[in-house]
Amino acid sequence: MKRKLSEFAFGFVLTHELVHQQKLVPAGSETADGMGYPLFLQFKSSDYLKRRNAAESKLVGLPYFRFSLHRRSQSNQQALLLALEGLGHLVFYATPKIHEAINLNRAFFDREVLRGSLFVTPMEIGELPDNELYQIVFSGRHELVYLCPGERRLEGVIWGEDLGSSWSRLLAGRPPSRLDDDFYRGLAKEMLMLISPNRRIFDEFARGTFEMAPATFADYLAKTLFDCELLIVPADVVSRSET
Repeated sequence: MKRKLSEFAFGFVLTHELVHQQKLVPAGSETADGMGYPLFLQFKSSDYLKRRNAAESKLVGLPYFRFSLHRRSQSNQQALLLALEGLGHLVFYATPKIHEAINLNRAFFDREVLRGSLFVTPMEIGELPDNELYQIVFSGRHELVYLCPGERRLEGVIWGEDLGSSWSRLLAGRPPSRLDDDFYRGLAKEMLMLISPNRRIFDEFARGTFEMAPATFADYLAKTLFDCELLIVPADVVSRSET
């Protein structure tokens, strides 16, 4: 039996490449000049469809991939990530053109995980208007990407091979932050404020402000509240992408 790719495994290997190839750094790590931008990644594994009766084959052909967003009745993840991006942060769903563990192993050893990944911002998707099961559908052979149902083509997605050259465009006009304790405290405060209507959760997490190092607490909130990996894009990486 073929073992399906897990989001945990994909997240690990993609993060590894982003750190070692793109020179991003984990939350709390030092950068060359101490300046940078937060990046939130929500990992999604993809289904692989190749049969002629596959529902979205008329849009993108065969074979193709797709991943699902949580229904509104199940989770407010899309709304939270949309709000987080609205604060001016980099936020992406990341998903691979890989669906089995053995293929991920090959991509990892060949350093091809990032190249075979797709990045979609919550704003590109927009607010989910109802409780339908929405899915991101993308081709296994070309660059067509759609939000279904509705069959709306997503024009602003980024393929992994273009990510490194996109930082300056994505962050145009945004000054980098000094990556000190105050920065991480502010980031944690922003995340807590987004879930503040739920007073019980807010009160439970607020104690971490006093019990954890600021960077650790911000990283913890990103993972537990937003199900995201928190990385830092160093300012010098952004500068190099301008050339």
